[in-house]
Amino acid sequence: MRTFLKSIRTKVLVFALMIGLPLQMCSPHDDDCNCNPITGAYFDINGMVVNNYKWVGTNSVSLMVADEVVQYDDYAGLGVEYSVDYIAQRRSKWPSFSLVPSAYACSCLSNGYKGSKNEKLSNITVITLNDFDEDHLANDTINDLILVRDYFSQEDYYLGDYLLNDTINIQIPGIQLKVDKKPALDENYKVKVVVELSTGEVYQKVSESIKIR
Repeated sequence: MRTFLKSIRTKVLVFALMIGLPLQMCSPHDDDCNCNPITGAYFDINGMVVNNYKWVGTNSVSLMVADEVVQYDDYAGLGVEYSVDYIAQRRSKWPSFSLVPSAYACSCLSNGYKGSKNEKLSNITVITLNDFDEDHLANDTINDLILVRDYFSQEDYYLGDYLLNDTINIQIPGIQLKVDKKPALDENYKVKVVVELSTGEVYQKVSESIKIR
């Protein structure tokens, strides 16, 4: 099966979609588009990875490496990115979303553009692996510090509020998690993320350690 996560470039584009960088909507049926057939309109989650990102300019993000130093204002967040299989092969006349520059005349429908066929987000738990502050020591849950960027409104919500209101099937193969302040006790930021889906699937990953100042 093909998966959504194939390269660093793809991961950056997924994260950019999560945080609402400029999107283009256009028809995939223009003669000049030359769109290829898609594998499936829906996706099914089979795993996940987590990656830290930083801002590069106003509208670009860059994948961070282990032990990299970033100022808090330049930290874009932790991308929880799902690996997926594509299902339900069929096309639609709905417009698609694209991150290609606006100079392009059109864009094609992407695999999985209709979202997950069956999966909803039941719960996310974020656990700090270092002493974050006096109230959040190593191995404590820090959900109360985590902001989520809503895909539709492009507004930030605290994780607890987001989970209460997120009742539809997962629409994009990932979610952005950003801590609401820099660490106070240990600048090394490393977390374990546990994702629980409505289907009973549970995925967990540990992020690379970075330094947030």
